[in-house]
Amino acid sequence: MLRITVCQLPLDIENAEGNIKLANMAIRDASSQGAKLVVLPELTNSGYVFRTLAELEERATTLNGAIIKEWESLAARLKLVLVAGLAIKDEGHFYNCSVIIDSSGLRGWYKKAHLWNDEVDFFTPGDGAPLVVDTDLGRIATMVCYDVEFTEWVRLAMLDDAVILALPTNWPDGGLPTEPTPLEAVRVQAAASQNKLVVAAADRTGVERGVAWTGSSVVADSDGVIKVIADRKKLNQIQILVADVEVPTDRKISPRNDVRADRRPDLYRGILRK
Repeated sequence: MLRITVCQLPLDIENAEGNIKLANMAIRDASSQGAKLVVLPELTNSGYVFRTLAELEERATTLNGAIIKEWESLAARLKLVLVAGLAIKDEGHFYNCSVIIDSSGLRGWYKKAHLWNDEVDFFTPGDGAPLVVDTDLGRIATMVCYDVEFTEWVRLAMLDDAVILALPTNWPDGGLPTEPTPLEAVRVQAAASQNKLVVAAADRTGVERGVAWTGSSVVADSDGVIKVIADRKKLNQIQILVADVEVPTDRKISPRNDVRADRRPDLYRGILRK
């Protein structure tokens, strides 16, 4: 049994330093509750609703910057795996990223491939596959927010033998129904059940420059069953959500069915046609 914590935080684009303090507090809180995997929201360091590229540059970090060094130290001291969303500047480009950090340090970074709405005005899209790394908890994959809505993308992570997908996200409230279950969480359930992997999504909350967030942090097990989901009566508040899940050891969904072995890729060539 693995204890996962997703941290739903009220990030503030006007207070980048405060965002990191809030994130560090959440990491320590999660650890105190026995979490071995902690997931933070998308763009934890910067906030989301940029007005200018200069604002992004002021808030972005680098791969050898203080934020990642601080999180490496925390992960080593607390003996946990941390997956977090960051705005990162690298070789003159800005990327909407997710990083995987464990007690040995930074294990890898992923650049969001599918950019949402105005993100294209600020970020360069990634052109690499979902990041999948071996950890003491199993093979963990990561991508960012909108990426999870592309079924082929999640499938790539499964085919690379991921058993857990950690998803930093900022889901804007588009006015869609949130009862009985927000559609964002439903998509996470679908990704989990279709690929027989655990999906842990950390959303943000609050209102930033007029944009409200769905606040739908969720952990779904490899059957797609929700193990924990944010309390909609506590929107705009910090929520440290803890779930105990079984990490899958195979892709079987019945005595005679396996979501990987039952695939027939020769029939799916049409999805690659433009």
